[in-house]
Parts: sequence; C-alpha cells; structure tokens
Amino acid sequence: MKDAFDSYFSKLNDYAKEVFGTNPTVTYTDSLNKSCLISEPDEDDEVEWKPVPQKAAVSWKEIEDDLGFVMCDELKAYYSTYAFLMLSGKFGNSLLNFYPVDATEPVVETIKREYEDAQMVFKDSQIFLIGNAIVNEDDGYFIYYDNKSNKLFCYESDTQNEVLLSYSIAKTVGVMEARM
Repeated sequence: MKDAFDSYFSKLNDYAKEVFGTNPTVTYTDSLNKSCLISEPDEDDEVEWKPVPQKAAVSWKEIEDDLGFVMCDELKAYYSTYAFLMLSGKFGNSLLNFYPVDATEPVVETIKREYEDAQMVFKDSQIFLIGNAIVNEDDGYFIYYDNKSNKLFCYESDTQNEVLLSYSIAKTVGVMEARM
C-alpha cells in the first residue's frame, strides 16, 4: 500500500505544480489535521498540504472486536499508512474521490464510520464506504471496499448498478491519474 500511495502522491504533486503552480491544496477548516498542512490559508481559504505517515498506534484487535470480523491486511494498510486530506483521480472511465483518512478525526473513528455508512446499503456485510465517484458522467456513485473479497467497486443505489474497479485498493490508487 505504501508504494501505491507514494506513486499517487508523487503524481498529485506533479499535477498540482503543473496545473496550479502550488503543492496540492484543500479548503481550510479548523478541524483539518494540522500535521498535514504546509502553508497558511490563502485569500480563497485554500491551504497547501502533504500526506504524513500515520503515527498513532491502531488497536486492530479492539476495532475488529467492535466490527465482529478481522480486517484484511490491505484495508489495515490503507487506514494506517498515511494521513491524507485528498485522494482523487481518474481510473478508467471513473473519477474517484476517496475520503480523507485521519484528516479531521482519529483513524479509528474513520474506520467505524465508513463501516457503519456502508451498512446502510450493504447490511450485514464486511463492506466499507470509502469514497464517491463519477462513472460515465453519473455522479451518483460511491466507492466501496469488500473486506471479504478485497473487491473495490463503485455502486449507484438508485439503479443498483455496480462497477468493478479492481481487487486491490493499492492497484487502483497506484495507477490512477491524480486530479484535484
């Protein structure tokens, strides 16, 4: 997972410098993880940021006891490698926007929330809601990860249309084209 993140964040830095002449930016809020920030907010309340290695120890046993199942290694690595404020890009015919990890809340809370949010659509599953997407110009899709099968997919609830991205978060993140 680390190699995939490093590849993506390198592409994101190059993209931001080429298109905007800055490091990657997000809209500033007081709740952002300050360790990721590398500038003060500008006149548009945009702030430059960078991913930082996760420092907080995660009690996987406690989380897994709460969830009622063991999380796969890839999902653990996704949540515990870097704190990041944005992870967006183009993958095939999809524009993917993964939700930030450790951006405004402890990673344990992010994991629990993303699991609980997925249960609204996929009850009694081991699926996590980890982002939103635009697929074929339809912005009604969300990105899900199935802990049991390692399937990363987009799903649109109204049409019940599912689009498989891959069987690896790392593969998808590592090859997607960075966008802001």
